[in-house]
Order: sequence, then structure tokens, then C-alpha cells
Amino acid sequence: MPAGRWTTYGDLAALIGSAPQPIGNYLATTAVPGAHRVLRTGGWISGSFHWVEEGRSDDPRQVLESEGVAFTENGSAVERSHMTTEDLAQALSEDGVDGE
Repeated sequence: MPAGRWTTYGDLAALIGSAPQPIGNYLATTAVPGAHRVLRTGGWISGSFHWVEEGRSDDPRQVLESEGVAFTENGSAVERSHMTTEDLAQALSEDGVDGE
């Protein structure tokens, strides 16, 4: 997931043939680069989001904003930065990664 973009747990789940909850559980327990770019449906940062990396406590919204993700007045990430399942699959195919 490139800086300045975000996706949802559901988009990732659809891409790999899983469900959103296992994706969230995995990201909550495993240090994955860019995990802060995976948001809830509608562009919301999960209320239970926490950094897996020890000692890290920066605000994920501030990190996303510093990467170029804008937020609406109501606090959700703007849709124009959203990478859908189709966008993710396209990016993988461009990188030579088979989506299967």
C-alpha cells in the first residue's frame, strides 16, 4: 500500500479470499509495513488501532496526513485516496504479482 493511499479490511479480505476480521486480527498482532493505511469501511481509523512496534505511539491520522491522505470534516479519510479491491489487484498485476 503506497503512502498517500488507504484501503479497508474488507478490500484486503476480498482480494485474498478471506474475511475482514482475520485481517484486522493479523494486523493487530503482526508488524506489517503500512498497516496504518488499512482503515474501516468509509475511511475510518479503527478505534482499537494500535502500533505493534514497541514504543510507537504517534497518532495514525497524523501519520496518514503526513503521507498525503486528507480527511473530511467528520474525520474519515477522503475517498479519492481509497484503493479498492480492484485497485489493489491492478497494482499487484503491474508489479508482476499474480493475485491468486
